[in-house]
Amino acid sequence: MAQRAKEHIRAAIVEAASRELAEVGWAGTTIAAIAARAGVSVGNVYKYFDGKEALFAATVPDAVVRDLRRLFRERVRALGAEQDPGRVGAAHAYHAAADALMTFSLAHRREILFLLHHADETKHATFRVALERDLTAAALAYAARAYPGLVLSRAERRALRRIYRAFVASLGALLEEEKSDAAVREAADLYVTYHLSGLRAFFARARALEAR
Repeated sequence: MAQRAKEHIRAAIVEAASRELAEVGWAGTTIAAIAARAGVSVGNVYKYFDGKEALFAATVPDAVVRDLRRLFRERVRALGAEQDPGRVGAAHAYHAAADALMTFSLAHRREILFLLHHADETKHATFRVALERDLTAAALAYAARAYPGLVLSRAERRALRRIYRAFVASLGALLEEEKSDAAVREAADLYVTYHLSGLRAFFARARALEAR
């Protein structure tokens, strides 16, 4: 019974830290604020964690960062060589990959908000840029499969990087603004529909210009 109580307290502290980090970031988060939010004393926090660094490691595990980047790459890879990704059937592997990413994102919503908005002074400071690069590289690999032989110009490659910079920013906005899981799913579905349509037009234009 005592052990279960200890696990409950530790979980409450991690939960409080997660909320603090997502809302105010690393620099603004204090052990005192975490303790107050968890309903425990500062001394009790130190019974479970040596300090802020140890608490951060428990709140934003490296595995979450790795899995999130992997799931994004897998979603794009799942498109295969479909030139019209907006019309893939319900049984297509893309939908399973997209659902896996969404389920993971909802389960780790606060960690992702921290990574996208407040990670500047931590070891994950480059996460947002790394994700943008991952997605750009995945889109280029997709283009190579769906549009064999297509060679993008430097301007087109720069445009693609800007597209994914905006995509990542929009992901952060909808996770922050939409309050329920259902609302996040709906908003993400609408945005991805728009994005896939734009991606198709982008590569089709590039192919048309190349053929001139």
